[in-house]
Amino acid sequence: MAIFAATVFVLMYAVIVSEKIHRTVAAMIGAVVMMLAGVLSIDTALHHVDFNTLGLLVGMMILVGITSHTGLFDYVAIW
Repeated sequence: MAIFAATVFVLMYAVIVSEKIHRTVAAMIGAVVMMLAGVLSIDTALHHVDFNTLGLLVGMMILVGITSHTGLFDYVAIW
């Protein structure tokens, strides 16, 4: 299993470096292959997801989206 996992990692890394497909898609393909092969269980995968970081990123995206509609960024850029 370790050799298979290392092979998938190297292949996905090569795909990411080559920029043939978006790095997010390549990472998701690698994760799905690992789960389908039984190297990684869904419970283990979810255990390693940092939901605090995801919540922070979603919150920041919402705030930036709202703030950009107000014109604040344009005002600060000119000021």
